[in-house]
Amino acid sequence: MSTLVFHTRPGFDALTGLPDRAAFIAALRSAMGMQQGLAVLFLDLDDFKLVNDGFGHEAGDRLLIQVAQRLRGAVHDGDLVARIGGDEFTVLCHDADQTGATILAGRIRGALSAPFDIAGQRRHIRVSIGCRAAGPDESDADVLLRDADTAMYQAKEAGKDRVEFFSDATRAKLLRRLDLEQRLRTAIEHQELTVSYQPQIDLGSGRLVGAEALVRWSEASPVEFIPLAEETGLIAPLGEFVLRTATKTLARLHADGLKPLTITVNVSTRQLEDPDFPVLVKDAIEQAGIDPSHLCLEITESALMAAKSVALDRLRECKAHGVYVGIDDFGTGHSSLARLRDLPVEVLKVDRSFVDGLGTEPEDSAVVAAILSLAHALGLHVVAEGVETPLQANQLIALGCSVAQGFLWSPAVPAAELRGLTGIATAAHPRVRGHRGERSLVDEMMHQLGIAKEAVA
Repeated sequence: MSTLVFHTRPGFDALTGLPDRAAFIAALRSAMGMQQGLAVLFLDLDDFKLVNDGFGHEAGDRLLIQVAQRLRGAVHDGDLVARIGGDEFTVLCHDADQTGATILAGRIRGALSAPFDIAGQRRHIRVSIGCRAAGPDESDADVLLRDADTAMYQAKEAGKDRVEFFSDATRAKLLRRLDLEQRLRTAIEHQELTVSYQPQIDLGSGRLVGAEALVRWSEASPVEFIPLAEETGLIAPLGEFVLRTATKTLARLHADGLKPLTITVNVSTRQLEDPDFPVLVKDAIEQAGIDPSHLCLEITESALMAAKSVALDRLRECKAHGVYVGIDDFGTGHSSLARLRDLPVEVLKVDRSFVDGLGTEPEDSAVVAAILSLAHALGLHVVAEGVETPLQANQLIALGCSVAQGFLWSPAVPAAELRGLTGIATAAHPRVRGHRGERSLVDEMMHQLGIAKEAVA
């Protein structure tokens, strides 16, 4: 294997020999002062971290050298290619409008489409490209580069391996995001968010047996602000707010006589990256004075499948405190039976996409039946979400699902409204006010399956 050669010229990247960030910006400023018809391309290799993690950093460095060589060969004479850091490259296109930049971006993607030699193996890589053409009155090189960078992230968010142009709509979206992030940060600090609770219903009796805690903010929908919280790290304080609010609410509901009620709180992998998360859970339980078996921590199946071992260890620590752990959106994350058996979970929540077709789509009924059979074989409790029609509820009853939630009974409501939902009837059964003592809904299901809490802890 050949030895890597490092360049030492000022203004040039030591690894690839390309101009560095400072040199690129200097060249861009100079060009903007002399001519019109400029465009900047901002490139980022998709999933480059996997190369470093899988083959080592030297293999990653060799890949970057190969990419630099191909970029030099793809651009026109007079265009400038630079490496500005990590796996990020830029191209300064002279005499190019948006159409010319699009053509050049296509040439670059073509040049990078052939397989690369990575540690002796032929591997394909993908690239996301952001483009920004300079307007007639453009004068700020830093803004031009920043906008191309933003467009590149738009390409990443749109699925990677694509070209995106910066536009007024992109700028408006960026400003909206920056404004929303600041307002969300303030809202969390001042506790201006609220927590609502979607009831979970015992399909056999129609009784309220649990509720899922769902954060709400008057300024934006959860679909918008929760991913933003994930990206910015605000999910940690946001998640702590929801956890502490939900456990305190549960204590008040228990004091009002809804003692068997269980609360489910959603957890992200970002929260599980915090080594103190199990301590936070334990403290929230103790501060609220609730039985930990009435709390279920829920994480999506896709996130759980991608979670690192340390995150799973923290879930096990939480489970050791007496709480239950559930998998949300089950059936969409492609978990293997062997992996599922080893995960620290006791609850599966059937994804609403399978519930939608119950009674009308035989395939959905077969999937739900298979999930229930698998869950019962592994000693797991099942909750179905997204139930909207009596037909779906009756199908779940026929298949042996014991608990469900959805608009058929109620959307997420303030905690005070849960007190009026203790006798909801199911689609097939009248109101029944049976009593099962002090067991939570998951404890009850485990009892019915003949599994003690000690056996699954």
